[in-house]
Amino acid sequence: MKITPLDIKKQEFGKKLNGYRPDEVNSFLDMVADEMEDLLKKNLEFEEKVKSLEEKLSNYTRIEDVLQDTLLTTQKSAEETKSSAELKAKNIIDEANISANKIIAEGREELLKIQKEIEDLKNQKEIYLINFRSLLDTQRSLLEMVEKRNEEKRSYLRIKMKPDLSEEDLERVVNDFERQYDSKSKNSEDSGGELNRLKDQD
Repeated sequence: MKITPLDIKKQEFGKKLNGYRPDEVNSFLDMVADEMEDLLKKNLEFEEKVKSLEEKLSNYTRIEDVLQDTLLTTQKSAEETKSSAELKAKNIIDEANISANKIIAEGREELLKIQKEIEDLKNQKEIYLINFRSLLDTQRSLLEMVEKRNEEKRSYLRIKMKPDLSEEDLERVVNDFERQYDSKSKNSEDSGGELNRLKDQD
């Protein structure tokens, strides 16, 4: 049971002969009641202050928790951003290396292609020169054959015009000329076929 200052002030005691003086007791009880009332007021103030401080502490604790969570989130986000940036940078470097290697490979392939084309052109030039020389040799041979045949014809005419040549000698000369002419005509046809073949190759 709690005692209030009012209870102290209203407290009454039984009277007894030679007991305490009632006015002094009442005065003391009033003083105790007033002191108790002050103590209760201060206690109430302290309780309100404690409650206020506890609320502030709770707010500060909540703010601290929020800040702590924010800090952790920020750190985590920073780490994720850093990891993402490092990964992105690594991917960019890898892609750049792949592109560079591809360009180098394509350049080497193009260089080999150009070198092969140059080599093919050199070979074609050699073949052309060989065919051209062969053509010139064939044409020169044909010209020599034609000139020689014309010379033989002229010789035949000169022989035919001699009055002291007998018919038998004349027939022998004609037969020899025809054999030589047939043989050289055959060689000329063979050379002409070779010439056509070289032209077809060109």
